Amino acid sequence: MRNILLMIMLLGSSGIFLLFWLSPPEVFLEKPVSDSDGLPKADSYMLNISMLTYSKTGEKANSMLATEARHFKRANRLEVEKPDMVSFGKTPEDQPWHMTAEKGTVIKGGEQAVFTGSVYAWQTVGPTERKELTTEKLVLYPETHIAETDRHVTITTAQGKTTGVGMWSDLDSEVFKLLANVKGIHRAR
Repeated sequence: MRNILLMIMLLGSSGIFLLFWLSPPEVFLEKPVSDSDGLPKADSYMLNISMLTYSKTGEKANSMLATEARHFKRANRLEVEKPDMVSFGKTPEDQPWHMTAEKGTVIKGGEQAVFTGSVYAWQTVGPTERKELTTEKLVLYPETHIAETDRHVTITTAQGKTTGVGMWSDLDSEVFKLLANVKGIHRAR
């Protein structure tokens, strides 16, 4: 009886030893838990960036400052934190548009820029006057100076204040089309 019990213990411990010996090591390693497991990894990370782009004719087109940036080469996308962008006009005499937001994404090498979170855009029109635009999301096409949004937008000028939902605008010709729920206050001079 004693020999049978010893034999069972020997076979059992040998079986357990072989089970551990033949198992792959991944079974025993605990995988770290991360919020970014499903997110694509950026190809490069940058802090406190300053970027300047030029048009095809060699004129300044845009400049951007940001506190942090991540570049995704495969998607041809640049994600930035706290962007501060200046979009220069077609001629040097045109006043540039300035845009700030909480986050920004530059897509396809600069064909499109999407600003989200407390977007504030302005253009200086006089020594003390500005045209101002606020919204939660703004899509800018830098080459054509077209801006649009599907969110609530407020446009403020020296002549008044206009609000609406959804907007399409040509920043060069200063055409602003508000698409729904438009309300305005006009101040006579």
